[in-house]
Amino acid sequence: MRVIEAVTSNQRSDEVAAMLAVAGAKTWIGLDRALRTPAVVHDGRPVQTMDRPPADERLSQLVAACSPDGRRRESAVADPVMCADGLLLPVLVLRTADWVPQVRERARPTLAAALRSAGPAALSAAASVAVAIGSWARGGHALQAVAGALCTAPDEVLASARRHPDIGVRRLAYRSWLSSGRSRHEEVMRAALGEHDGVCALRCAQWLVSDAVQDRRVDVLERLLEQGSAKVGVEALTALVRLGRPEAGVAHLPDRSAMMRATAQWAVRRADRSSAAIYRDALAGDRPPGRARALVAGLGECGTRQDVQVLLPFLEHPSPRVRAEAVRAVRRLGGSVLRISGMLADPAPVVVRAVKQALRNEPYAVPAAQLWALLDADSLPHVRLGAYDQLRMKDTWTRVHVDLHLVAARDRELSNRAHADLTDWSRHSAATAYRTPTREMALRLGQLIDTAEALIGAQHAHQLRWILGINREHSS
Repeated sequence: MRVIEAVTSNQRSDEVAAMLAVAGAKTWIGLDRALRTPAVVHDGRPVQTMDRPPADERLSQLVAACSPDGRRRESAVADPVMCADGLLLPVLVLRTADWVPQVRERARPTLAAALRSAGPAALSAAASVAVAIGSWARGGHALQAVAGALCTAPDEVLASARRHPDIGVRRLAYRSWLSSGRSRHEEVMRAALGEHDGVCALRCAQWLVSDAVQDRRVDVLERLLEQGSAKVGVEALTALVRLGRPEAGVAHLPDRSAMMRATAQWAVRRADRSSAAIYRDALAGDRPPGRARALVAGLGECGTRQDVQVLLPFLEHPSPRVRAEAVRAVRRLGGSVLRISGMLADPAPVVVRAVKQALRNEPYAVPAAQLWALLDADSLPHVRLGAYDQLRMKDTWTRVHVDLHLVAARDRELSNRAHADLTDWSRHSAATAYRTPTREMALRLGQLIDTAEALIGAQHAHQLRWILGINREHSS
């Protein structure tokens, strides 16, 4: 409405223009959609029928270019003002994806001409809109046109676009920069090692790796491997193997990144060495601080069942994350669940989560009596949650039993979880519970239903009794 007021009465048109000059892609797309709505009115009349002369020609052309009338849009995009004023460049980008062919055909050459004379701010605004509509059915043309304009833009404009807060614009700018032939080695190296966006950093690394492989620049690859992110390091190590340097993978076997470890293990195999043996030796000797977790994970990834004995001591490591990694590694190598199941009472939540994941297909690994004991109110919250999840997996009636038991629990999180799970079971799984509970279990469940009825509601309680085949008198 502020745009419309500025068009019709010249009220604060400069202020509106300043607002649009810093508007993002979502604002431009929303403004276009709003102005094309026939219900948009001013002074009680549709905007498209206003007969007073426009007070601001630029904003008037903006409104016309967003008109629901295709002929008005076609005329607007051909107007010289549309080509000359950088403020209108975003709406011109939108019209290149117009659903009317005649509008698109007029808008596209106008956009090409406007991009040639666009300033840095206007080009950035156009890039933001072009990226936003790039996935539209007809949005590819604008994205390609803006990418071409960025390729030929001055260095300072392209450098500014690479720092744009819109991540899509930044990625487009990097792609245009790397394909322009003007990118210099050291600048690309700084971007590969310092760019916060992983996609942009990876593109720069791939550009450097391609040149390094062609020129056999091992020093470039080693710098990327040592100082870059995990994805950058994977690219560099893969290239080093291609250049006949697979031994470079040994130093990165204990990397914290799983993808880096996997690449290093592949490189070590290409060097005819055993990654598992290297992990084994490292775990048996004096381990540098901070590497135990990665070494345990690595042995779990490429070891054998015999390596379980090497990993078992790490289930008692003082670091919770090392213990959690040891749980995963032992289970991955086929170790016994008995040693792992006792760690459901571990004081660290990260360890209990790893144990639950390791036991997800072992519902009877932990005795029910032990799990009920862990549900005691004195247990830590994450321990009670782990015991609850294991009990739910036992069988249908144990699941119903523990849900009803916890509905009235003092632990509100567990109570809410149990209530939600009981409701879900009643609605979706009860029909497939073909085996009825034992008489003893049915009586116990009936008593729990009576206790929980005030919390789950009379209708839900009646449904549960009907499923169990009991009535209130029998349950009492």
